[in-house]
This record gives sequence, C-alpha cells and structure tokens, in this order.
Amino acid sequence: DIDGSYKFSEIRSVRGTEQGGKIILYPNPSSDGKVKVMFEDVSGAHDVLLTDMNGRLIKQWTAVTNNNIEINNLTDGLYSLRVINRETGEQTVQKIVINKH
Repeated sequence: DIDGSYKFSEIRSVRGTEQGGKIILYPNPSSDGKVKVMFEDVSGAHDVLLTDMNGRLIKQWTAVTNNNIEINNLTDGLYSLRVINRETGEQTVQKIVINKH
C-alpha cells in the first residue's frame, strides 16, 4: 500500500464449469510406485503420455477408451502425465510424485 503496509490474500483454486479433460490421480504422492488415473470425461478416446522431468517418455497409451488406467513400477521422482482427448485435441497435464521412503 502507499504507507508501506501489505497483506496476503488466501490462496484459492479455481476451475471453470466448462473446463473439460479433468483427470483424477490417486494416490498422489504414491509411496509404492503405483498410481491410478481416472478420466472424468469418459466419452471418446484418450492418448496418455507419461514422461519424467527430463522429458523422456516413460510409458504411452494410445486410444484409451475406458475411464481408468493403472501405472505400476514407478521409481522415486517426479513425472508428468499428459492426457489428450483425441476428439477435441484438448490436453490436460498433471504432475505425479513417487516417494517410496
């Protein structure tokens, strides 16, 4: 402010009602290297890409039509999961944390 005082506001998450491509990851973080992925939008097919933080492709699923997949045998680290709706081209990216300690 003009007098040098300040105040932090509360942090709030906002998601639009028309925002598609929602995915649910659980458990995240994972302590056993397993993560389940559920698609809220079950219509159409999805392409799913799992990459590590260096951008290396770890796993890939093409034209997934069911509403969930399970990822197993992940080692400790951070991963990025990209889900692409084949019909609309819309992409959703989520981070996955694996911590087996």
